[in-house]
Amino acid sequence: MLSALKAKFNLQRFFIGEGAKHAPYLLTQRRVYILPTKQGLAFALLLFIMLLGSINYNNSLGYFLTFLLASLSVVTIFHTYNNLLKLSFGPAICKPAFASEEAHFIVQVNNLNQQTRFSIDAFTPQGLLSVSDITENSITTLTIKHCFHKRGLIPLPRFTIESRFPFGLFRAWALVEFDQTQLVYPRPSSDTVLPLKSSGLSEGKKQLETGSDDFKGLRSYTEGDPLQHIHWKSFARHLTLQTKEFSSTTSDELWLNWSETTATGIESKLSQLTRWLLLADQANLNYGLRLPGVIIQPNRNKHHLDSCLKQLALFNVNEQG
Repeated sequence: MLSALKAKFNLQRFFIGEGAKHAPYLLTQRRVYILPTKQGLAFALLLFIMLLGSINYNNSLGYFLTFLLASLSVVTIFHTYNNLLKLSFGPAICKPAFASEEAHFIVQVNNLNQQTRFSIDAFTPQGLLSVSDITENSITTLTIKHCFHKRGLIPLPRFTIESRFPFGLFRAWALVEFDQTQLVYPRPSSDTVLPLKSSGLSEGKKQLETGSDDFKGLRSYTEGDPLQHIHWKSFARHLTLQTKEFSSTTSDELWLNWSETTATGIESKLSQLTRWLLLADQANLNYGLRLPGVIIQPNRNKHHLDSCLKQLALFNVNEQG
């Protein structure tokens, strides 16, 4: 019996809500709280002084005005509370973000009742996000901004929905927390150049260049060609200078390796690799990623960048052995 009462009247719910819940998050009677504001307490004190004056002077008009205002304040409780009741939130639409940068996730707000919700405000630990009025039978969106300081799959932050409609005498609020996570990439380092060498697992494609591996053919001599590449037999036969052309096998794959990072510490290495990935993608290179226990073959599209960044975000050195 005592434990049931304790669970029912848990004061922590006023400060942290009911915890993370699956979307949609419906504001039921249990999830909406209401208390007087500072203006409401001042108004109550004013009513008490008016009552004392009416009793002292036996003023019937004073009684009438005091109880009329008290009745209006009681009716205000219902309107303030009902302004949030039955609103539905979520699920949230999340896009990956980088650590220490402001992330945005969009929350759908559903008002399926036949009444307009007035002066609705949303709060996060980082400030006010005004929603304003929500018309009846409508769906709107709320953009939540939050700065994540750690990489990985981070739970979405709790936010507060509140209303002081219509007179600001009472504050009704609800704490909304989704059972969802935000993918946070490591914060990019300040590097501005990629590693100089490419240590791929394959040889790559053959590129034609003036080298000394395999003979490709002859071409007309151009000023500046090395003398050792001139085909003297052709000159003796046709009296025209021709240059021998060779093909060499080079790699067009850039491998970004954990072992080649110059930073110290796990998070610093991940930060440096993150910057390398962004630079390689910006240069439209064919790049791959090699981490302890993880190898992603070279590619050069947007999906490939997201896959590599996700591996960095979820990397756990303990799991890699």
